[in-house]
Amino acid sequence: MSVELPSAEQMRAVGMSVSTAAWDGYDWPDVFASMARLNIGDVEVAFIKGYVNEFTDDDLNDELAHELRTLMARHGQRCTVLSAHIDLGEAGAAESMAVRIRFAAALGARYLISNAASQAGRDHFEQGLDHMMSSAREAGVKLLFENPGDGSNNLINQASELSTLLARLDASAAGINYDPGNLISHCPALSPLDDALQAIPQSDHLHLKAVSRGHDGYHFGALGTGDIDYAPIVEALAARRLPFSLELPFRLRRDEHAQPNKQAEPLPLEEIERDVAASLRWTAQNHPAL
Repeated sequence: MSVELPSAEQMRAVGMSVSTAAWDGYDWPDVFASMARLNIGDVEVAFIKGYVNEFTDDDLNDELAHELRTLMARHGQRCTVLSAHIDLGEAGAAESMAVRIRFAAALGARYLISNAASQAGRDHFEQGLDHMMSSAREAGVKLLFENPGDGSNNLINQASELSTLLARLDASAAGINYDPGNLISHCPALSPLDDALQAIPQSDHLHLKAVSRGHDGYHFGALGTGDIDYAPIVEALAARRLPFSLELPFRLRRDEHAQPNKQAEPLPLEEIERDVAASLRWTAQNHPAL
C-alpha cells in the first residue's frame, strides 16, 4: 500500500523542513510551487556557493528576502532555516557572516547554518566568534555550525570533536547542525550511523541526505536509498524532538577525493519531485510522530 505524503501541518509539528537545494537551477517561483505540490510548508532556503545557483553577498539583501517571503506566502510557506555555508576562518568571513545573519533575519529564519572553520583558520574564527554570536542573538537567529564533507581538516570533523566547540559557544546564540551525509565523504573510515547517534544529543538540528559511494565518488538520491542507515537516526532525533531538514542535493556530486561538482544541467522537475516525494514518504514511515 502506498504511503501518503505527510501534510504541511504534520511536518511542521515535528520540526521538519525541506531544502531548496533539491531544485537547484530553477527559478524561485517554480521552486516554491513545486514544493507546495508536495505539501512542503517549512522551507530551508539554500545559498551555498558552489552547490546552488551562483550568487554574491550583495544578492543577499532585504529586497530578495522580501521577494522570497512573498512567494512563499502565496503557498502558505515560511523559511525556518537559511543554509549559507562559508569557512569562517577565512579573511573577510566575518563580513560575509554579518550579511547572512541580516538576510536570515529578513527571511524570518530561526536557524542559520554554516561551516565553522578549517584548522588553519582556527585563530581567525576564534577572534570573530563572540561578535558573530552577539549579532545573531540581536537578530533573533541561532547560528548552527555543520560538520563538512570535503575531507579537509576542520574544527568539527566528527561527533567526538563537537564538545570542544560547544564549550566555546553561547547556547542561546549558536549550536550544531549535524550532517551524517557529510561524514561519509569527509571521514570514510567512520560509521555515519554510529557518529550520528553520538552527535544527536549534542545537536540542535540535523540534515538528512542519502549518499551512495561508488568508484567515481559520491552520489545523492532519495532517502531510503544509499549507504547510510537513516532509520535509527530518525528514531533517535525524534526521541529528542530535534528539528531537521531533508537537504537532498540531487544535482551535486563529490568526486573520489570528496570535492564537490554539479551536473551541467538542472535535473528534470518531474525527477526532482519524484525523489523528494519518495524521501517524504520514507520519512513518514520512519519518524514515529508522522
